[in-house]
Amino acid sequence: MRALRGGHLTATCGLIGLVRPWNAAAYEVIGGAESRAGASAELIALQDRIGGPLPAAVQEWYRFGGDQRLALVSCNQTTRTQDFTDEAVARFLAHGYLLLETDSQNCCRWVVAASSTNTNPPVYLIDPDDDTCATRSRYADTFCDYAFSTVWDAVMWSGEMSAEFDHPLPSGDLDSLRSRLTVLPTTYGWAMNQGCDTVYRFDGTAKVAVAVTDDVALWSAIDAPSAAMRDALAEVIGATG
Repeated sequence: MRALRGGHLTATCGLIGLVRPWNAAAYEVIGGAESRAGASAELIALQDRIGGPLPAAVQEWYRFGGDQRLALVSCNQTTRTQDFTDEAVARFLAHGYLLLETDSQNCCRWVVAASSTNTNPPVYLIDPDDDTCATRSRYADTFCDYAFSTVWDAVMWSGEMSAEFDHPLPSGDLDSLRSRLTVLPTTYGWAMNQGCDTVYRFDGTAKVAVAVTDDVALWSAIDAPSAAMRDALAEVIGATG
């Protein structure tokens, strides 16, 4: 497999069985990775415009269709490779950032550095009209955390789950969840439809997400295989209605 122009052979090789892909966890959630016809040419054209390769994790996401699959499950406006020539994308590129996603109600946007020595850079949350990205704050510690969290949230909220809103968090609830379930990537600053401090995610025998500001859960969501497990987890996080 040849590298993209200006880049090098990276973990994308994992998709043919050599190395685990950067965004393997996200691909598993959305049903695999498959390149769209034309995606490589669109990606090469973008990298020619910016004078070098996108960070490796970002490049892989677009080359192997993560953007296309996310657009199918997300209610937000996702930047796909065919959108790279759009005016909105160009405005952010002029300031060194690639626009990844725009909130469905235009409350905020997500961006990543278009050129970085970091192969898996952080993703930032910005005000919707801030083309210069001066308002940026860290949303995810890495691009892979962003990609996984975004698809995981979209799939969870489109499935059968229960949710509670604006309830206090019992002391030690997050530690209890950590002992019962697998800890997933954490994100900051935005919780689906409102600002927050942190969104915590857990998986395993059940799926749980909790959006927290101070000691209050702005919302909590549980997807469990039985009503008994759902009720037990709801008790842990104080989501008892």
